Amino acid sequence: MNLTMRRNNTQRLQEEMEEHIALQTQENLRAGMTLTEARRQALLKLGAVEAVREHYHAEQTLPLVESLWEDLRYAVRQLVKSPAFTIAAFITFAVGIGVNTAIFSSMDAVVLHPLAVPRLDRVVTLSEERVKGGYEQAALANYEDWLRGSSSFEELAVRKEADMTLTGAGDAAHIEAAVTSASFFSVLRSTALFGRVYGPEESQPGRDAVAVLNYAFWQQHFGADPGVLGRKIELDQRSYTIIGVLPQSMQYPSTADFYLPFAPTPAQLSDRVERNYLVIGRLRDGVSVQQAQAELRTMAEHMAGAYPATNQGWTVHVESLLDGINGPYTPEYYRLLMGATLFLLLIVCANVANLQLARGVARRPEIAMRIALGATRWRILRQLLTENILLGLAGAVGGLAFGALFLHLTLITMPARVARYMSGWSNISLNGRVLFFSLLIAGLAGFIAGMAPAVDALRVNLVDQLKAGSRSSVGSGRTHRLRSIFAVVQISLAVALVIGAALISKGMNAWLHVADFYRPGTILTFNINLPKSRYGTPQKRAQWYDASLTRLRALPGVTQAELVSALPYDDNGWVRDVELENRPSVPGKLLSTLYLPVSAGYFDALHVPVVAGRVFNQGDSLSSLPVAIVSERFVAEHFPGQNPLGHRIRIGGRNSNEPWLTIAGVAKETNYSLWDSVQHTAVYVDAGQIPPASVTYAITATGDPLSVAPAARNALAGIDPAIPLDTVETYAQLLHDNLVGLAYVAALLGFDALFALFLAAIGIFAIMANLVSERTREFGLRIAMGARREDVLRMVLRRAGRLTAIGLGVGLPLAFALAHALAGMLHGVQPGDPLVFVLMALTILIVALAASWIPAWRAGRVDPMVALREE
Repeated sequence: MNLTMRRNNTQRLQEEMEEHIALQTQENLRAGMTLTEARRQALLKLGAVEAVREHYHAEQTLPLVESLWEDLRYAVRQLVKSPAFTIAAFITFAVGIGVNTAIFSSMDAVVLHPLAVPRLDRVVTLSEERVKGGYEQAALANYEDWLRGSSSFEELAVRKEADMTLTGAGDAAHIEAAVTSASFFSVLRSTALFGRVYGPEESQPGRDAVAVLNYAFWQQHFGADPGVLGRKIELDQRSYTIIGVLPQSMQYPSTADFYLPFAPTPAQLSDRVERNYLVIGRLRDGVSVQQAQAELRTMAEHMAGAYPATNQGWTVHVESLLDGINGPYTPEYYRLLMGATLFLLLIVCANVANLQLARGVARRPEIAMRIALGATRWRILRQLLTENILLGLAGAVGGLAFGALFLHLTLITMPARVARYMSGWSNISLNGRVLFFSLLIAGLAGFIAGMAPAVDALRVNLVDQLKAGSRSSVGSGRTHRLRSIFAVVQISLAVALVIGAALISKGMNAWLHVADFYRPGTILTFNINLPKSRYGTPQKRAQWYDASLTRLRALPGVTQAELVSALPYDDNGWVRDVELENRPSVPGKLLSTLYLPVSAGYFDALHVPVVAGRVFNQGDSLSSLPVAIVSERFVAEHFPGQNPLGHRIRIGGRNSNEPWLTIAGVAKETNYSLWDSVQHTAVYVDAGQIPPASVTYAITATGDPLSVAPAARNALAGIDPAIPLDTVETYAQLLHDNLVGLAYVAALLGFDALFALFLAAIGIFAIMANLVSERTREFGLRIAMGARREDVLRMVLRRAGRLTAIGLGVGLPLAFALAHALAGMLHGVQPGDPLVFVLMALTILIVALAASWIPAWRAGRVDPMVALREE
């Protein structure tokens, strides 16, 4: 109806204007003018027809809506008329926006919104902190005091982690359980998807045999069967009844397969020694994290006076749950990736702007004519920006498709063992926040890419453009400068990305081979967890380990089989407090070390020489004197200039129930962490003397170690079929999995760098091609006047070389700053690596000159007769 009314109004306006022109023409004829002159003067008196129409429509309609609709229609027509430009710009925008969309989607799920918890900013974690530095989990008795005495929290909850063996649901499986107080779900405002969660009445000893399933575990192990409620299962040979399933959005802790009620005994409730409970709480409205921490620290001072043996030197640390989940590194990695992809989007904008500048030269006659007919420069600027923003939004559609593919590849290549430690990873999707972000950056990219070309197009000389034979296809000096600036921007940003990606890739490659000395490709690893219900004594665990090693060493193709708690560079070591006999200790400042239970043959199997004293042997048993082997760094720090052999140490620090260990040997320094820049001291104990509940088996094979896995599984099933083997893989694969986060960063930076280099090459090629096209006559004249074709070719290449040199001059300082930022996050990156800087700079120079070769070759092949004939 509105369109019909508009057509009728337009028709009436046209009729009135024609009538007015006819009346004025008749009057001019009576004044003695010719017919042609009379009509011309009538039109001049009326003024610009288009301006009159626009003024009329502004009076009769909603001017902004009408004009925007006209701009959109005109923009679509112009883009359709230039298919080559439109397709090139669309693909460029789609890739740039798609990569940004994919990274933001991952960052949104993992860093910004990992948990679907209402008012997540009000949920905090509480830990105990040594006055002299260092965090620990909480002692249960201290938690009980906080619960009774603090007024800063609506609720507090406690949890601990438990490795358990699941039976009664198919094959025996190792699972991880979160044992929590009933208030845990209330703090997180979480309810069951179906069924229910447990309450306070089930947090009592003897009434706690109920379980709630994690959503992913319910899908994978129970086939998403809604009839699972009421089903009986066995965890560590104790029967539990499944009462509920949590929603997919509940992913805290991310590793939990089951949630079990915590039913503490009176002895546990009064324990202030064992700090192995995690505490979370929801702050009251109006209470800040700092206020809550101040209150708890005041309480900690009173508790230190009341319980000096266990609480002196300890205070309390409070931080948001979101910060605790993310840790220090994950947000930094994502900020790095987001910054790199935004760099890439700037390169995309510069590339499209260059295309628009080249297209704008051909559109100058059109723009000059529109200005001459009465269109304002603001009106034309808005029209040109509308074209670019529309192009950016169209690129967002392609970017969403590209981003979805990118995310799919990311999700399927992430090892499940790594993904389960990342809260929110399974929630990665193109949700509403991601769609809004994609549209926002698409509109901004279109605006940024179009603003400079639009302003340049408006600086048109009407007289020159409207003259017949004007040089409408030749850009002005200002246009050439703008195009050169955009090319330099592309090159400089590409330099930073390429060098940054090269540095990370080099560090990544070095880390992948850091453990080659141990021949990780020949070692099979898997984990075993012995349930407390059946292996609750050291004797039973020692018997299991002895029997299992005997069976594994007898397998065909196996040369060695040993027990370890951590392998070199696998970041799985257990840091524990340690006390030195007859050394005074400072309250709150305890010594710590890596605690490494191993079997006697570990040092030979992993090529870790014992440089002093002896290795473990068959005489080291449960009934013999407990001994330990310490690392060289341990000796350097605690026994400088002394012989450590014969001295005694105790794991667990003051008030520990652990036995005193006599130092029997000193092992060569070995690094057990890829990430820690400061290497820990280490204490090795004989797993036969102090058998742990959980260990890793390291089996050296003559052939493919994975081919030994079925036989190893059968051998251990012959001892106890209810003990599952967990995470069966080679040592090399274990190291690769530990590096997958860095590999993710390196791969994305590498993609950004390659695409940036590609766009920079296209930018140089486009500038040189346009230069040759505009100066064809000049090159022809030079050749006709005696210039050699090689001289013309070199002249074009020199121009490309100058632009590239300027880009390198700007980009290398950017790359140096980026390299130092990377080195601050990844200690394996060498920020001042001259080889990388030189090779990458030469690579970019070669690529730029190669991209300029075809235009330069065309310039040298210009036929002077053809060029002069066109002139």
